[in-house]
Amino acid sequence: MKHFKTFAQRQFRSLVKHLKKYRGSRETETLHQIRVDIKKIKAILAVINDSNKGFRAHKNFIPFREIFRGAGAIRETDVLARLLVRYQLGTINGGSIPKNEKTLMIAFESDIPRFVKTVKRRMKKLKPYVNRLSRPDFKRFLDKKKNEVKAQLYPKPKMLLLHKIRKAIKETIYLSEADGKLKKKEAKFYDRIQSTIGDLHDKQVLLNLLKNRNDEASTTQYEIIKSECLSDKKQVLRLVINFYR
Repeated sequence: MKHFKTFAQRQFRSLVKHLKKYRGSRETETLHQIRVDIKKIKAILAVINDSNKGFRAHKNFIPFREIFRGAGAIRETDVLARLLVRYQLGTINGGSIPKNEKTLMIAFESDIPRFVKTVKRRMKKLKPYVNRLSRPDFKRFLDKKKNEVKAQLYPKPKMLLLHKIRKAIKETIYLSEADGKLKKKEAKFYDRIQSTIGDLHDKQVLLNLLKNRNDEASTTQYEIIKSECLSDKKQVLRLVINFYR
């Protein structure tokens, strides 16, 4: 399947490019791009796994997992800092980069040459599997993924599983890039609901942080954010009903 082959090659090359870019810039957005690249590669592995009995997606993902977690550990502090500023709850360490984050950044940068070699080796090893994938196999997997998302959302969203469901939605969006199999209405729905779930997740992370604060400002913001979480959950329900009914 030509489009899938092109899509896979693009993701591996993009990951190499962003790893090299981070080494020279230390930009947080580049860390985000690294993680997106790896999420797309994970989706590629899932498709291959579905059509090859002897293939093990988890085993093949392990070399990428170290990169993914390393980038996530650094980016986590930045995400939290942005949430604190958004809700006027102060900053982390007065806005300076925490010492542990600097240590993580230095360690991650030093490992980048090794990461790049790993990605290139995995790309070469996975190439035969990518080349053998057929269009019917790809379509079957994408349809199965859509049905999986629907089962978790309709008729009533499983709220405790929303973060997991979001991963499945994003996997569907990523794979649609390989062959454009999402209709305009589908693409709009998936994008809006994954964004809403993402916002909800960020707010829930902040709520957990605020539980340990006893000052009046934090208590007030806790109630505001809690209310916003409820609104986000209602929005998820509205989106689901409007799309699937």
